[in-house]
Amino acid sequence: MPRIKTESYSLPNGMRVVLAPDRTVPVATVSMIVNVGSRSERPGRSGFAHLFEHLMFEGSQNVPRGMFDKLLESYGGDNNASTHKDFTHYYENVPSNALPVALWLDADRLNALAITDEARENQISVVKEEKRLRIDNEPYGPALYDEISARSYKNWQNAHSTMGSFEELEAASREDVQEFFNANYAPSNVILGVVGDFEPEEIKPRIETLFGRIPNRGKPAPVDTREPDGAFTFVKGSISDAHANLPAAGIAWRGMPERGTRDFYALSLLGSVLFGGKSSRLYLRLVKDSQTAISVDGGLGFPETDYSEFKAPGIFGAFVVYKSGRTAEDILRLMEAGIGEIAADGVGDAELARIKTKFRSDWIRSQETALGRAGMILRAALLDGDAKAADADLERYLACTSADIRAAAAKYLTRERAMLLEILPEASE
Repeated sequence: MPRIKTESYSLPNGMRVVLAPDRTVPVATVSMIVNVGSRSERPGRSGFAHLFEHLMFEGSQNVPRGMFDKLLESYGGDNNASTHKDFTHYYENVPSNALPVALWLDADRLNALAITDEARENQISVVKEEKRLRIDNEPYGPALYDEISARSYKNWQNAHSTMGSFEELEAASREDVQEFFNANYAPSNVILGVVGDFEPEEIKPRIETLFGRIPNRGKPAPVDTREPDGAFTFVKGSISDAHANLPAAGIAWRGMPERGTRDFYALSLLGSVLFGGKSSRLYLRLVKDSQTAISVDGGLGFPETDYSEFKAPGIFGAFVVYKSGRTAEDILRLMEAGIGEIAADGVGDAELARIKTKFRSDWIRSQETALGRAGMILRAALLDGDAKAADADLERYLACTSADIRAAAAKYLTRERAMLLEILPEASE
């Protein structure tokens, strides 16, 4: 099995560091994973995690606005960031001779981000435009990004949108934004990863000098993301979509197991069995055989995330665009018939071997770049508590048996756990 050689340690201020040297090619990735996502927000402060993904590029004590990108690009580097339900991820890909520059840029914005009224107002406008492009004016965007989560959870921490409320963002003062930064971007809430062409004994003193000087501000108070106890009941709803030409069904099975459990690994593979390409069970059943659907997608964590970023409580989701003349109930029944076959008989040896081969291939391919390895080890460090967990995970996925998948399908993908959302073209409603 492939292995990523890592070394992990902590700075005196609480920041965790993961190093993964690889001198094969002269490139390196500096990456930070911050333990703050939309689930970490407080009522009245939704959208702050995503807003900070933008603000982190707006300038800092020694880097004027716009210079973060310009400096990296002048060395031939690139960078980006993304906000998730459970974390925010930042990275810079650079030639290895520019590694000190990338480290200095990240340390400067962590130590003294420029939080000004101008930057806040500017980035709120950017976020609004992003929402209009990616969600409001995109077919099925509101369903995929907002409605499925909102209807699948009872706890606000899990149910609200990652984009958040613009009214709450606009009502927040500069002091509110500064408070969020001080609490959530404290060193003890950040894991720094360096992957690629470097010598650990040379990079460690530089990291200590740059990041060790950031004051230890403690850790933010934890939030309660638990869903209320109690039996699940089938939930059904409907919305209209002005940009959709065909109806669609969003399905979310609630109450998925904890990350790292046997059922978690089985459901991850079950996602591939059901939705993994044009040879998958549900694509064949809904698109090829019955000719009911146009597209089928889904899996563990979908559409919020995928199995690699999954953290409970979570859902196993599906999204099907189907032909006019059918209903969302028709789609759910066809899916349940396919799932029922697996719950009764499991998955055949040949099919399971094919799924595992593809899974292993994708896993190895994701490690081909320094950025891919950085994301993998930092997610393991945050979500599993140890960067080395990334090495053991593939074996656990491949150890799943047909009986494991059969049992997980029978236990978790049941009618009472399902939330069914029907999305209708506005003209037909």
